Amino acid sequence: MKTLSMRHTTLALLMTAGLAGTPAWASGNHAHGHGPMDADMKVANPIEAEETGFGRQGMARAVSRTIDISMSDAMRFSPSSLVIKQGETIRFRIRNDGKIPHEFVLGPRDEIAEHAEMMKKNPEMEHADAHSARVAPGKAGEIIWQFTRPGNFLYACLIPGHWEAGMQGNVSVLDSAAATNKTSMPVAMATSDKLGMNMSQADAPVGGADDRYTQGEIRKVDAAQGKLTIKHGNIKNLGMPSMTMIFRVKDPAMLSTVKAGDAVQFVVEKQNGVLVITEIKKAP
Repeated sequence: MKTLSMRHTTLALLMTAGLAGTPAWASGNHAHGHGPMDADMKVANPIEAEETGFGRQGMARAVSRTIDISMSDAMRFSPSSLVIKQGETIRFRIRNDGKIPHEFVLGPRDEIAEHAEMMKKNPEMEHADAHSARVAPGKAGEIIWQFTRPGNFLYACLIPGHWEAGMQGNVSVLDSAAATNKTSMPVAMATSDKLGMNMSQADAPVGGADDRYTQGEIRKVDAAQGKLTIKHGNIKNLGMPSMTMIFRVKDPAMLSTVKAGDAVQFVVEKQNGVLVITEIKKAP
């Protein structure tokens, strides 16, 4: 299975449309977890970027240029097509000019389409991947992304109904033999994940746990909202692939048992249309 920061990157949309003001994903706080890697990363707890089939999270100091993207209630992006050179690190400033929430999700067409179908079945899903951002009406968000591979990719709004209405744009990344990634942030090797494996290989239970448990790594503990951001493997009981998501917890006391960076095993269930963690423990 490919790795996509939504299903595959270990990322970021923080999809919290119900929150007032500008949510974390709309202010540039994307996937984070281990110790600081660079002072200008502008996240509270950044981790090394992980390579995907369409690039990786970029650093502020490496930005080649800034591209402004506007989103409208006509279900359109402006501009709707971009040409980028391989190796460029782009700061996307994403503005919602509409009166309803919209989002910007970057990735390959097949993975975007697959995720759109998953969103129709689970519209309550909240994500936390570096290549995605949901932006409240009248607000703006930011994504920094390095395009390390040539090809044709999409950016789209996957809120149910928006994708179907044609809310998508095209990114053409031109091959550049001169492009080099030597000055970019370190890339975490697929086998060097803190959990000891690539999340796309996370079907196997950790430490002999049964199939009820999903393995993951805590990215953020939000005591005020009663939520955990977790980079996780496949959630078999819900048919969800690996990605980074935000979950509510059944018991607020669970939040005091874990911290950012902890490897965990957890059980998540859908209760009244909301994804809720009913059990969680540290991985052995």
